[in-house]
Amino acid sequence: TVNYSLSTGGQTIKSATYNNLTLSNTSGTDTAGGTLTVNTGLTTTNGGTLDMSTYQLLGGFTPTNNGTITTSYASGTNPAIPTGQNWTGTTGGVTFALATGAQYVPAGTFTTLIFSNTSNTDTAQGIITTTNLTTTSGGTLDMGSYALTVTTPTNGGTLKTQNTSATPISSGKTWTGTVVYSSTAGGQTVVAGI
Repeated sequence: TVNYSLSTGGQTIKSATYNNLTLSNTSGTDTAGGTLTVNTGLTTTNGGTLDMSTYQLLGGFTPTNNGTITTSYASGTNPAIPTGQNWTGTTGGVTFALATGAQYVPAGTFTTLIFSNTSNTDTAQGIITTTNLTTTSGGTLDMGSYALTVTTPTNGGTLKTQNTSATPISSGKTWTGTVVYSSTAGGQTVVAGI
């Protein structure tokens, strides 16, 4: 295990392959110095942030995401973080921070999921489940054919879906901003909102 232990953050996380990586900052931000590969466990701490900057977070690890992870990685269709993971935790925050969008979002489960793009589109690559979802005015989150399950949405931007299931997005929610049912073939269920 490698522990970056400065509680106030401000450390640069060396680009390397780790077995277990722990970030103990309870405030401030630790910043990746390059691509990080973690094989077993990644732990972030409540109150602290791991900023991946423009680098990818890789590996088959199990996250314990008690803090917040931000990423501005955008390269082709490669996702910024590993797919199919449970990113929940005390804070369980993941922010796709690139204002110009064009980030790819893997399938996963989140506590707080924020999209900061004020232009262009971030694109889902799988089913997303999150307690809190925030999109930003001017930006688009395109779910494609994948379902989106949200407890508390704050949709300041545009949400697009081509999903043809009974619940392409969570029903009974207040979906502010714009929701676009974008399947050209139709056959979509328009969910109830409040």
